[in-house]
Amino acid sequence: MTLECGMRFLSDYLDGDTYFKINREGQNLDRARTQFKLVSDMEENFDLLNKIVEKY
Repeated sequence: MTLECGMRFLSDYLDGDTYFKINREGQNLDRARTQFKLVSDMEENFDLLNKIVEKY
């Protein structure tokens, strides 16, 4: 989901910000970058996240 949202924000930015409402120029690009960073962090911590899920 996170990667998909990042791709949608990026696509909207490239298409002229027609789908997601923006309050400032470049907002969808920033949103995309934030989502991609979150994906990267999730991948880096994949083993730890799995251990937490298994515990509970």
